[in-house]
Amino acid sequence: MSDQTIKLDSEITIRNIQPVFAQLSELFTQTEILHIDASQLSRVDTAGAQLLHLFSKTCDARSLKVDWLGCQSDLLANLKELGIMLPQLQVNTLEEDPQ
Repeated sequence: MSDQTIKLDSEITIRNIQPVFAQLSELFTQTEILHIDASQLSRVDTAGAQLLHLFSKTCDARSLKVDWLGCQSDLLANLKELGIMLPQLQVNTLEEDPQ
């Protein structure tokens, strides 16, 4: 039962959703905290937003804690534009270098 970190690419879109779905689905067998490195992720389309929303809801239903690492404000803005609000992302988002 070791912690595992999944690193997401710069975008989740219909073009690359299948491998991202498979990667995230493997995490449902974990019993520890799930670490998702989203530091590179800055763009999602509707399919990507739906995947993140479904992943978040499934983790909540299974009482799995997700630790989102390095979320960018671009990602949050992109999700908001698509009507998706994921509270876990906002809680762990830190602006390290305000300009």
